Order: sequence, then structure tokens, then C-alpha cells
Amino acid sequence: MSPQVTGVLTRDGESLTADLVVDAGGRNLPVAELLAGIGAAPDEQRAETGFRYYTRFFRSADGAPGPQAPWPLCHHDSVSVLSAPGDNGTWSVTLVTSGRDQELRALTDADAWQRALKLYPWFAPLGEAEPLTDVQAMGGTESRRLRAGVDGRPLVAGIVPVGDAWATVNPQFGTGMTMGFRHAALLRDAVRAVGLDDPVDLALRFDRVTETFLAPVWDTFALWDRHRLAEIDAEIRGGTYTTADEAWNLQVAVEAVRWMDPEVLRGLAEVACLLATPEEALLKTGLVEKVLALAPGTPRYAEPGPTRRALLSAVQGA
Repeated sequence: MSPQVTGVLTRDGESLTADLVVDAGGRNLPVAELLAGIGAAPDEQRAETGFRYYTRFFRSADGAPGPQAPWPLCHHDSVSVLSAPGDNGTWSVTLVTSGRDQELRALTDADAWQRALKLYPWFAPLGEAEPLTDVQAMGGTESRRLRAGVDGRPLVAGIVPVGDAWATVNPQFGTGMTMGFRHAALLRDAVRAVGLDDPVDLALRFDRVTETFLAPVWDTFALWDRHRLAEIDAEIRGGTYTTADEAWNLQVAVEAVRWMDPEVLRGLAEVACLLATPEEALLKTGLVEKVLALAPGTPRYAEPGPTRRALLSAVQGA
């Protein structure tokens, strides 16, 4: 029989009873460890991670929105570049590297970071405004997924994880809040369908719909992380990454030809915003055939940017 959570204790020691406890505390709260203490540790799956993020924040002089790149996340030779708008005329720009890339650790220096950014024409104008911060480096992020059901029974009843408490993904895609909202909607629907009287039934239903509708999204991101890190490793060595994985090769082809066809670009945008699955946006619409016809001879990276040699030269101030 599964243990059941019937409430929580506040920091002041007050006991609060509840028909259902929702863990929406994010990735860093010790709920999984607390559940392990009652013999209900969730099953955990981790994806290979190892990206490092070098970010600066900027603002405009008049509070107007800053210039935006045609696409907010672009991949280049051993580096990805990400921009994100904020409020009141602020924004951020991030250079994403492999955590194993020792040569680019120099990006923690603001001057080196600025020299590097100037090599990416789509993003360089974003770095010409007033900086709000020095370079903020972040590493050690993890992509993990928890599952509280095994062999048709919940490990624990009466508590469910939602959003980042259930699964975390690579932050450079900016999909964490969207996945959290979708997950909350799935919980709402599960409660409407079965109610709160049978916590075991509710836990099983919520686990089932989570695995059906959101787990494949996490799997896709985990696959991308693994291949992208392997690709960066190959580029650091001066080589080219090849794999027999058809899903990765198709994704690379879509990114390479997206500016050559508006329907492909629209399909990629729908997938990137989690409005459609790759199957819905590409396979069922017949766009895969168009992508495969356009891809031969197309460079791996569609957006303008430097070679790794030129990047290292700029970072080193040569």
C-alpha cells in the first residue's frame, strides 16, 4: 500500500491538513528527499548536461525595447547565442558553451565577452547599450525528471509535483514556464475527472497524462542536450559531428533551411513555443520532404557567425 501525504508543516510548526498537496516549489526544494524518508523516493531520470552560460544584462537610454535578433536562439560553431527581452527597456544576452570548454572560460571577462559578441551580427547591436551587470557565469544546471508511479501504483499518494518540481530542462530554450503551465492544466483536468476522494486514483491518472503529454517533450530536450554537447566537443577538436540518429539529423536540417522556406520556419516556431509537436508541425504537414529536399549542400549553421578559430582569437584579444 502506498504511503499518503495528508498535509504539511509550516516553518512555524503549524500542521495544515489538505486533500491534495501540490509541490510547485521548483528544482531546489528537498521534497524528493523528504519523500525518501517515508520510503517513497520518486524514480529519477537524468539527462547528460554540461552547458555553461555567460550572460550580461543591458538597458536602453530611453526605456524603449532593445533591438531584437530575427531568432532569439542561434547555434554556431561550438557556441550558442541567446537573447531575452525584459521589462522597462532591459534585456539579456547569453553566450552558451560546453562546460568542458576551457578556452572559452575567458568569457567571464567583460571585454572578452564584448569582443566575442561583436562577431555575431544578429546579436551585436544588443551589446551596444548600457550594461547593467558584468558577465554572470552559470553552470551546473541539470535536466532531470521524476516519476512517482511504478508498475501501475503510485509510490506516494496525496502529493503531486508540478512544473520544475517534476522535471527541469535546458534553460536556453526558455520553455520552463510553458511546461509548468501545461502541467498545471493537466493536474486541473485530472482533478476534474476523478476528484479528490481517491488520492491513489488521482495520482495514477496524473502520472499517466504527464507521461503521455509532457514526458516526450522532456525526452526531446534530453536528446538535444546529448547531441549538442557531442557536437561542440567535435568542433573544439576541429572536426565535424556525425551520428546515425535520424531525429537529430532532421532537427539539424530544419534549423539549417528554416530561412529558405516560410512554412518550415513557421513549423519550427510552433515546435519551439510548444504549440505543436514535431510530428504535428513537420511530419503530418509534409514539411519533412521539403526540408530534406532543401538541406543538401546547406551549411550546418544558417546564421552569420565566426569560426571557432576567429572566436578564440577575439576572446584572447589577438
